Amino acid sequence: MATTLKMRALDPAWKFALGAFIAMRVALTAWSLIVVLLLPVVPQNLDLFGAPVLAVFDAQTNERYAYSRVVDGRVLTFRAGARGFVEDIATGSVWSLRQARALDGEFAGRALAASPYPVEQIYPYYGVAPATNLLLAPWQRFDTNWYLAIATRGYGSVEGDAHFPPLYPALMRGLGAMLGGNFFLAALLISNLTLIAALAILHQLARELFGATIAARTIAYLVIFPTAFFFFCAYTESPFLLVALLALRALRRRAWVWAGFWSFCAILLRLQGVALFVPLAYALGQARPFDHKRARASALALPLLASGLYLAMRWLTGDPSVVPLAETTLHARLAPPWENYFYALATILSGRFHLADALNLISTTFCAIVLVIGWRALPREFSLFAAASLIVLTMRVVETQPLNSMSRYALTLFPIFIVLAHWGKKPWAQRAIVYGSFMLALFLSAQFVLWGWVG
Repeated sequence: MATTLKMRALDPAWKFALGAFIAMRVALTAWSLIVVLLLPVVPQNLDLFGAPVLAVFDAQTNERYAYSRVVDGRVLTFRAGARGFVEDIATGSVWSLRQARALDGEFAGRALAASPYPVEQIYPYYGVAPATNLLLAPWQRFDTNWYLAIATRGYGSVEGDAHFPPLYPALMRGLGAMLGGNFFLAALLISNLTLIAALAILHQLARELFGATIAARTIAYLVIFPTAFFFFCAYTESPFLLVALLALRALRRRAWVWAGFWSFCAILLRLQGVALFVPLAYALGQARPFDHKRARASALALPLLASGLYLAMRWLTGDPSVVPLAETTLHARLAPPWENYFYALATILSGRFHLADALNLISTTFCAIVLVIGWRALPREFSLFAAASLIVLTMRVVETQPLNSMSRYALTLFPIFIVLAHWGKKPWAQRAIVYGSFMLALFLSAQFVLWGWVG
């Protein structure tokens, strides 16, 4: 009874946010278990910079294997066999993954050579112990392990880790200590709890500006976006979205100190946070010259301080590039956005591209088009944040993949989803967005669980 009364008293935005979160959290957990149980072992026939590699990960035991696909001068392609075995498609020979040897068939007795790329480079844990709980383990992938390595051992334990700002691993460290050293669980709690808050704040903002229907549709489109599963992982998408929303809400209310504080947090969460300088400068320019001068000064000083702290952290950790103009370990550098975009186009047109390349190009193009069309319908601070974010995110060129992770970064461009919510008034647009997003979300989340790079 008491719980029911509390729920009734809860702001509708929080009710809707909590409902959307629970629905997607349950769906993703169930889906990840289905994927792991039905496809515990999926061989990947990779071509790593010209080297044919067989990579296999057992999602139930966390065993990892990496071998060369070249046997007797022939490049083989493998498919899954019985548990712990693979078959080459050409001859049907059965190969033991643990023994790295063919047990029968044309290649019986032949051995698989070691991969020129160690298994740690293909399935990187960076010295962090893999989780064994089947409810949690499927989400311990890629950047999660960077953050876990920093939280457990500090900066410098993995080459190139200075790229990642310190606030998220610091929060993991603090909460993880209270959870008996379970830093992975701490990270998941941080991301999931901040997601609930972010959805509620976004609902409130959209409702104030456009009404309850648009607000609800905005949240729905966001949580079923094809890469929205990253919100529920130990990534910075959720906490960053929350502090960006809080910063922009504070700007609209001319709460200068809070705008500066949340911008400070955003920059120390991820580099995209510097995009908040643009709406901040706009809001300061719109303010009356003599209105709260000290508060306005703090609004600018705090994010500048955060930028300085991040650069100081890079210097203290001995990173060769204090200002991240070039990060050789991560094969990344700064360049004009159009260079990155044309590099992506050239990659697609060459015919030698991966699914993630196409997703990144489509996501970037789609977000830019939606933002241009919906520019006037949005509050200026929102439009400027989205535009500045697009520029900042596309300025970082990763030589191994153009427009790297843009399909994931699009999640934090919340004004895009407000525009889509307006388009969703038309039934055909609503169906296209919902059906397309949900089906692609199932596919991409399954790929992620099976260590497929999707962003």
